[in-house]
Amino acid sequence: MSRATPMTPDERRQAIVEATLPLLLERGPELSTSQIAQAACVAEGTIFRVFETKSDIIHAAIAAAVEPTQAIAALAALPAEQGLAERVTATLTILSDEITRTRSLFAHLAGAGFGHGRPHPPEGPLRHGPGDGRLRVFAATATALAPYAEQLSVPIDTAAKLLNALAFAATFGVSPGDAPPTPESMAMVVLHGIVQGEK
Repeated sequence: MSRATPMTPDERRQAIVEATLPLLLERGPELSTSQIAQAACVAEGTIFRVFETKSDIIHAAIAAAVEPTQAIAALAALPAEQGLAERVTATLTILSDEITRTRSLFAHLAGAGFGHGRPHPPEGPLRHGPGDGRLRVFAATATALAPYAEQLSVPIDTAAKLLNALAFAATFGVSPGDAPPTPESMAMVVLHGIVQGEK
């Protein structure tokens, strides 16, 4: 029987990070490094060859979880044959889903013991900070709109920022239980405004 190929340092780091987030949501910041090691299928000593402290692991797990990687990939994969209305609707769907995912993550972290007077996620520089993630989403949105530049009445960067702002605002209901606007209705407003008339 051949032995399993040893993980590279990057693969060990990734395994530890991926194993940590579910534990954070379940157990909160009091989780132990032995629990992380068991979930990641590595020896506990291996953790400290990759991370200096448990706080570093928690920080890395949260930073990885808020990365908008899936949203950026989804924007890049939108079909080239879409019309402008379809592209705007699909873009708003992706942006809204990403914002909802991120807000849900932080709500779960708060429920697991972060915030409200209890331990917060560790502070310090992120490899990709939240602001960097937003800029990459803006850039991906602009790239998704670029083929339609001649149909837009504003610069592509402006359109990208407006779609991101609208998707963000739409996730906040006016009152509890409010259903957010659908991507289709938001696209209609973006493309035609809120007045009746020829569309």
